[in-house]
Amino acid sequence: MLNKIKNMIMKKEEKSKLEDQSALNLQEQSDQVTDIENVELENELDVLDSDVDEMNDSFDEEYLEYSAEAVGYENREQQWDTYRVISNYIEEGDSVLDFGCARGDFEKFYEQEYQADIDYIGVDMNQQLIEAGRKVYNEEVELICSDWFSIDDDVEQDWCINIGSSNLRYDGDTVRNDMTYLQDTIKAMVKHSKKGSILLLASDTGIDDGLINWNAGDVLNWAQQEFGNVAIDHTFSKDLFTVIIYKN
Repeated sequence: MLNKIKNMIMKKEEKSKLEDQSALNLQEQSDQVTDIENVELENELDVLDSDVDEMNDSFDEEYLEYSAEAVGYENREQQWDTYRVISNYIEEGDSVLDFGCARGDFEKFYEQEYQADIDYIGVDMNQQLIEAGRKVYNEEVELICSDWFSIDDDVEQDWCINIGSSNLRYDGDTVRNDMTYLQDTIKAMVKHSKKGSILLLASDTGIDDGLINWNAGDVLNWAQQEFGNVAIDHTFSKDLFTVIIYKN
């Protein structure tokens, strides 16, 4: 009888051990499945992150290459309307040096608008926009990546234009204040022009819009004293005015 009881106890203990081992095996299997699922999830997330990065890179490239916003305009219509204001002063056959050209869109606008070729050179210190312009226009637009004060002396065109590029400072020059920088920019434009220079500047309307806003009278008075034959056109917009400096 005693042996029978001992055997029953041993069988019960063995059963318990088997149950414990079975539970341990199930837990290990569960952990393995979880690990595999985690690895698969991590791989899926890595692929997703890669896809997102690729989409962002593609978006960034397209934004720089085609967006009007990337070069300071709300939309393409506003950009083209602004270019029309400047091109009104340029006669057919005139050449242009564009200060702050970004991608060099002005050349393609002019050719589409007037169905005529234009001898155009653009200069801008923004390497990304210059590269975007070279890519999107297949190197057909002549672009110089440079500070406009560093243009070679022999670069000269009929007209130098500056379409809003003096309404913000990108140069990092902490020595010259805004007015001095504008004056030096205009002097450089006149130096590299044969017929004259055209600038589109933001008006001082008393509203803080994040731009450098210029007093048209102050700019006109200085330019007339410096160069003589100067005109200001304020008909395009109350927020903008055009300065035209004719080369004597």
